This record gives sequence, structure tokens and C-alpha cells, in this order.
Amino acid sequence: MMQRINNFLSKNRRFIPITATAVLAITAYIVGSINFEGMRNMQVFLNLFRNSSYLLISAIGMTFVILTGGIDLSVSGVLVLTSVTSAALLRGGTNPWLVILFVIVQGMVLGFIMGTFIVYLKVQPFIATLSGMWFARGMCFFISDNAINIDNRIFKILGQTRLLIPGLKELAEAQGNSPPYISIPVVIAFTLLLVSIYLAHFTSFGRTVYAIGGNEQSARLMGLPVNRTLLQVYTFNGFCSALAGLAFALFVSSGHGLYAPGFELDVIASVVIGGTMLTGGSGYVFGTLFGVMVLAITQALIQFIGSLSSWWTKIVIGVLMLTFIGVQALLANRKQVSQQMLDPKDIRKRRVRIAYTTGSVVLVVVLAIVIIPILFGSDTPTTNRPACENRPFRKEEAAQLVSNGAVVAYQRLYGPNCVDELYAIYPDGRVTGDNGENQLEIQVPPEDITQMLTTVTGQYHWFTDEIYDVDLLQCRNCFKHYILIKYDGQEKGATTTDGTTAMPSEYGFTLSVIAPLLPEFDNTP
Repeated sequence: MMQRINNFLSKNRRFIPITATAVLAITAYIVGSINFEGMRNMQVFLNLFRNSSYLLISAIGMTFVILTGGIDLSVSGVLVLTSVTSAALLRGGTNPWLVILFVIVQGMVLGFIMGTFIVYLKVQPFIATLSGMWFARGMCFFISDNAINIDNRIFKILGQTRLLIPGLKELAEAQGNSPPYISIPVVIAFTLLLVSIYLAHFTSFGRTVYAIGGNEQSARLMGLPVNRTLLQVYTFNGFCSALAGLAFALFVSSGHGLYAPGFELDVIASVVIGGTMLTGGSGYVFGTLFGVMVLAITQALIQFIGSLSSWWTKIVIGVLMLTFIGVQALLANRKQVSQQMLDPKDIRKRRVRIAYTTGSVVLVVVLAIVIIPILFGSDTPTTNRPACENRPFRKEEAAQLVSNGAVVAYQRLYGPNCVDELYAIYPDGRVTGDNGENQLEIQVPPEDITQMLTTVTGQYHWFTDEIYDVDLLQCRNCFKHYILIKYDGQEKGATTTDGTTAMPSEYGFTLSVIAPLLPEFDNTP
């Protein structure tokens, strides 16, 4: 039996990473659907693609780069430069279709220049693309120090048009629900995915890409156009980064040089988790789709759990990255063993070690997926519990607190214990809380308040279009939030709901820096 398993694994070694990723994504979503009723909503599922369309587009281009054994850190810089350039040109009255054409050509030119340095000047891809990233981000601030809003009819149509799905539309209407929809960037992302699959597996270009990643020197000796193909790969990745930047600009309706910090790492993580080996020569573009879905589902699960910081997404992705790199190393070692003439006993011992290690890794990942929602979810059963009383946000009271000197007014509703808490944060460090029955007041250092406001308004872009209202029906495990901030002559309030991928990520980060400053009520039922 063990011999059959070993033979099967040996024959299908190249499919193991993509299969593991697909199983992980499907298992995570099934576990989330079991634990959280909201995840069974078709619109929440489609939101996984809507909110990740720009990540998928960029990850497709990165897949080709990593397949050649290279890396491209410039994707985040090209993405934000595209958004800033688009916003600036539109503000100046340029035709939107010319803007789209210009920024795509701009991305391709940047990719071609970096590819030229890598191919002909023999600069390491890490250094060349890191320089490209800083150049692109620096150019954003050369164009504008501040965020630029996008207020253009064509861009609004491209970003806000709802594409209904035949079959699902009729089913939702029969059930009395709003029909689920996707957006134009999702269609563009999947079209690019299909085209890229064809390029990778059914063209001489794709075969050359795999050959370069397997052994560049051997590819040259076979007479393959290595230099030309590498230039094409980096140019194509520049195209994908620019296209992702357009999708991102449509998503946030603005452009700024501080947007998408660490985006390049999310892209690389998606590709690696999708089964593409960092050493090159092995992987599938289709696997990148599942890698992106793992990131999106992880974020959705953390939002549904409600009690976890948004930074848990980074922690989980870091663990998954290490896990998949470990699996790749095991597969590489297995390949080396199969190519060597070893004693049968040594081969058997190596196979047993590899099997146990791989099994342990898979077991840890599956247990994490199953246990985390249980440990960090509600302490009480999720069924047979009365619904929370439907309460509106106390926006007038929040506005009154701000008019009386507070810089932040924050209300939290619902959750496992049906809370209704209103907090006020003052510039002198005074923080008050009111849950309708009790009032609390604490004192924190005033510099902590200043730091929080600087982070929220600068790093998390509170006063830009990246923060917008998300007002859905509450679930028993979720919270609804309302934050009103007044700082540096600006004032803005926004609502959101946990348990939906429609929640802006920057809103979640804002919550994570406000929450440590608040007094805690005893909400034990």
C-alpha cells in the first residue's frame, strides 16, 4: 500500500502543491460556512472575487516572473503610480480612455526597463525591481503629496456597474433577496487568467518560461530565446501591475502614494501558496487563483470571528507561506532522491520521513482552519439564540460628542452579547464609554491620541474614498461599527459590518489602533 502511494506521489508530484491549495481554500470556506451563517450568502462569496480582483490580476503576472526563477518587488509601486497618474490626469480633464491606455503603456515601459537591467546588465531581479518600486512610489509624491479623488463618469461606470449572473438572479428574486452581482474588474481578472493559462501551457512562450525556470543555462544551450522571453515576462508583469492599478483605482476611487503598503508581499504569497516554486520551473497559473482565494477567505473568516485583529490575516498568511515553502522543499528533496542511486533501505527511510513530515504539515493546517473559528468565535452556541434588538447608530450623540471637543466618537453594536457601546476620545487623553447602563472613563497619554490620529489619517487614509460605508444586516457573531473622526480641519464618519469582505481593510486597521485606547465594559451575560 505504501509503495503504491509513493509511486502515485512520484508520478503526480507536480500536482501536489496546487491540489493542497485547492483543498485548503475549499475546506476553509466550508468550515466558515458551517460556523457562520453569513458566509453562506452568495453575495459574500462573490465579494471574495470583487475585493481581490486587483490582487489576482497582479498575481497572474508575478506567476510568470517566478516561473522563470525571478522576482518582482515593483508591483506595489507600479500599482499606486497607476492609481495616482490616473487620478491626476482625470482631474486635469484628459479623456479617460486615453488615461487607461497611457497608464498601461507606462506600466509596460517600467517592466521593460527593469527587464533590460536584469537581462543585459545582469542586475539581480531583487535589486532591480526594488529600485523600480521605490522609483514608482517616489513618482507618486512627485505628482501629488495628497490623495487625489477620482470623479469621472467612465471610471464610475467601470467600477460601480453591477453584473448580474444568470440563474443566480432568478433564484435570488424567487427567495425575495437582492440578486448577487460581480463587477467589471472581476470579469477582466478571469479573462486575463484564461489568456494566461493558454500562454503558459499551449504556446512556445510558455514552454520557454518553464525551461528558463528549470535551468536557464540548458535553455540557452537548446537555442531557446532566453533574453527575449525574460524581457517579455517582465514587460507582461508591468502590464498586469498597471491593469491591477486600474482595478484598484476603480475600487477605491482615488490615488495616493501611500496606498497598498506591502502589496508586493501579498502578491508573492498568493503565487507561492498557489503552488508555484520560488526556484522557478514548476507551478500553474490556475493555482494562483486558489492562492488568492486562500488570502481572501482568511480575511473573511477573521472578519466573521469579530474578536481578532485584522493583523491576524498577516499571521495566518505567514504561517501558510512557511508551510508551502516547506512542502516545496520536501518535493524538491524527493526529486533529488529519485535521481540518485541509493540503497533501497535508505530510499525507504527517506520516503517515510517525507510522508510523515508532509502529513504533519497538512494536519496542522487543517486543524488550524477548524480550531481557530471555534477558539476565537463565540463562547456560546451559535444556534437557538434570540436575535439582537435592531438598534440604529447613535449618530446624533456621536456628533454632539465631537462638537464638545472629542476627536473620535466610536459606537459598537451587536456581537455575541448584543452590546451597544458609545465611546469618545479627547485630545487631552480622556476616554469615556457609555453602554446605556454604565459609564466609564480612563486617562491615556495625550501623545497616544496624537499617534493614533496620525496613523489613522495618514497611514490608513481615513479622509479619503478608501473609507466608505458598509451597512449590512448584523449577524449574531458580528459587530456593526460607526466611527466619526474630526482632525486637522476635517471631519468624516463611516459605518461598517464585520463578517463581510465588503469591509474596507483600512477600516479594520483603524479599528485595531482605536480599540487599545478604549475602556472595557463587563459584557458577561
